[in-house]
Amino acid sequence: MSPDIAYCWRLFTKLTWTNFKLRYYGSYLGYFWSLLKPLGLFGVLYIVFTVVMKQSTPHYGVFLLLGIILWDFFVSGTMAGMNGFIGNYQMIRKVYLPRIILVAAAVSSAFIGLFFNLIIFVVFALLDGVRFTPKALWFLPLIAAFYLLVLGIGFILSIVVVKVRDTLSLWEVVTQLGFWATPVMYPMKMVPEKWRFFLFLNPMSGIIDYSRYLLVGIGGLTKIGYCYVLGVSLIFFILGVLVFKTKEGEMVEDL
Repeated sequence: MSPDIAYCWRLFTKLTWTNFKLRYYGSYLGYFWSLLKPLGLFGVLYIVFTVVMKQSTPHYGVFLLLGIILWDFFVSGTMAGMNGFIGNYQMIRKVYLPRIILVAAAVSSAFIGLFFNLIIFVVFALLDGVRFTPKALWFLPLIAAFYLLVLGIGFILSIVVVKVRDTLSLWEVVTQLGFWATPVMYPMKMVPEKWRFFLFLNPMSGIIDYSRYLLVGIGGLTKIGYCYVLGVSLIFFILGVLVFKTKEGEMVEDL
C-alpha cells in the first residue's frame, strides 16, 4: 500500500468512527436511540398490517423489520452523505484532504449503524423460527451493492445541495414518498403483475425484496433482477464519484 493510499485509508477510518461516535456523544443510551425510530415504525405498521389488515405473510414480523432497517439506512446514509460536504466546510477551507473522503466517511458511519441493526434482525429472526440457509451468503454481494448505491447517491446529493440548499427538504419528501412506493411493508406479490416491472426499476425494490428472500425465505429471486440491482448500484457509485470529482473544486468556492 502506497503512503498516499495508506494515509487516505487511515483518514477515512478515523473520520468514519468519529462520525459514528459523535452521533451518540453525551447520550446515556447511545446507539440504542437509533433503534427507536425503526422499531417505533415497525410497531405501528405491524399492528396495522396484522391486526387491522390481517396480513398473512409468514414471519411477517421479521419480514417487516428487515424492510424498515434497510430503508432506514437508505434514508440516513443519503442524508449523511448530503451533509458530508457542507457540514465540514471549515475543515475543507483550513486543511487539505481528499474531500470525497468526508462524504464517504459520513455514509460509512451510517453503514456501521446498519450492521448493528442487522444483528438485531438476526436475533429476532432466530427467535421467530427463521432458518438461515447457504443461500443467505448471496446477501453479502447485495449489501455491498447497497452500500455503493447509497455512496453514489450521497456523492451526487453532496454536490447538488451546495448549489440548491432546498435539496435537504426536497430529499426528505422524496424519501417519504419512496417509502410507500417501495415494498418495505408489503410483499411484492401484492403488487399487480403489470406494475412490478416499473417498481423494480427502483433498485431499492430489488434490494429489499431479494434480501427478504435470501434471509427470510419469502418471495423470489431472478438472476437478471439480481444482476440488475448490482449493476445499477455500481453505475450510481461510478456516476457519483465522477460528478463529485468534476464539481468539487467549484463547490468549494460556493461554500
